[in-house]
Amino acid sequence: MNVRVLWIVCFTLVLGLFSQAAYSGGGGTKPFSRRMVLGGTIGNWQPHGLNDEPRFSNFGSAGATPLFGLYVFLPLGGDTGFRLSAGYWSLRNLNKVESAHSLTLYPLSIDVKYWLVPEGRLSAYVLYGGSAVFGIENESVPFGKNLQEARSGWGVNLGAGFDLVMSKRIGMGVLFQYRFVRFQHPLGGVDDFSGPQIAGEFLFFL
Repeated sequence: MNVRVLWIVCFTLVLGLFSQAAYSGGGGTKPFSRRMVLGGTIGNWQPHGLNDEPRFSNFGSAGATPLFGLYVFLPLGGDTGFRLSAGYWSLRNLNKVESAHSLTLYPLSIDVKYWLVPEGRLSAYVLYGGSAVFGIENESVPFGKNLQEARSGWGVNLGAGFDLVMSKRIGMGVLFQYRFVRFQHPLGGVDDFSGPQIAGEFLFFL
């Protein structure tokens, strides 16, 4: 995990240095913290309950997919905005656990994003909000026929990260987040999917 984090950070900073000449700040351009943003994420989500649950002792070799996501950032004015996001994460190739061979989670989140350095090309921020999470057992195809059998859960999100502006339209970032997620009815014998998340992000400024 530490090597992966270091790689993402270094890669983002190096790209930022190479894009220095392409970026022309100022000149009447609206600060990027006050512009609408479309973004994509890819990262890792590690629910603690799966590691601690004896029936998931094979998690290390189970083949969890990356956490994929899309989001839109809507500025509210000043240094604050709303971030609306949707994600996909799946744990597959499990040995039979009760009746579950795989687990798929779809988190839908709304977060408040507060910029700590809103005018900088490399800007830190904090993120906090909540999620509705839908979980499905034994789904072989994303958004497949089992979607109507999804069980619902809820979550609280706390995180921080930074965004790097590479040009007037393009940026990259890294998000560190902790998701507190509970389900009313267990999935594969587990109802607590809380755990840390780290993700790299691609940003497109509108």
